[in-house]
Amino acid sequence: MQNGKGKVQVKYMLSIGQIDYANVYPIFFELAKQNRYNLIKGVPSYLNTAIREGGIDAGFCSSIEYARNPEKYYVIPNISISCINVVKSVMFFADKPIEEFDGEGVYLTGESGTSVILFEILMREKYKISPQFTKENEKAPGVVLIGDKALFNTYNGKYKYAYDLCSLWNEFTGLPFVFALWIVRKETVHERYAEVAEFAQELEVIKTDSKKNLAALLDHYTFKGLTSYQIIDYWETIKYDLSENHIRGLLKYYSYAVKIGRLKKVPALEFFV
Repeated sequence: MQNGKGKVQVKYMLSIGQIDYANVYPIFFELAKQNRYNLIKGVPSYLNTAIREGGIDAGFCSSIEYARNPEKYYVIPNISISCINVVKSVMFFADKPIEEFDGEGVYLTGESGTSVILFEILMREKYKISPQFTKENEKAPGVVLIGDKALFNTYNGKYKYAYDLCSLWNEFTGLPFVFALWIVRKETVHERYAEVAEFAQELEVIKTDSKKNLAALLDHYTFKGLTSYQIIDYWETIKYDLSENHIRGLLKYYSYAVKIGRLKKVPALEFFV
């Protein structure tokens, strides 16, 4: 395409961060079919850095990433990665009860920002205990895992005790938990508003349709170690909503993160419109 001065202008596709976990496969399966976006795969911690530094324009990113840098992002409304009372892929595994971990070592996965802070909140505020956290010793008495590693151990693990962090949060607060928000860089919105608006509309349709025929997705997806029934059961567990109640749960999480010193202040939520 040429402008009035005869110079060639290249129109780049929006770069979208794709969490490389089973939980969002129904969403990204549909997005990939559009063939209109540059999908960049990674674990949440990688994508958090990528969007912060401008390596991607938008994506499902950790809720804590938005809270730490709200001046950089808008939240695309009505969509999240969340749970009501179980999630199955954000887990604490151990060979003794969680109540016995005061002063004990707990490995925190480096793949996550939101979930490890959630675990710290639960330990300090729900159980009133202080484990010794490590990101180096994967053989610690307890381990916090997320994503596909957690999911595999939920169904096949050898640990004596398995605790679903969403269930613990719901017991503690009575609220849903929002693990990831779909956020977009403000810089991208200011430069390419029409494209972002079109993408947001498309995302709303995909979210609505993504779970209408989960069995059909099995023709394109495999997870070594899980049966077809377990995969579908998991997809049905994950929620993509961002209701007022979800927002209350998110803000409650932020307030506890401030209380334990993991966040400076509770941010205002700025939505893309």
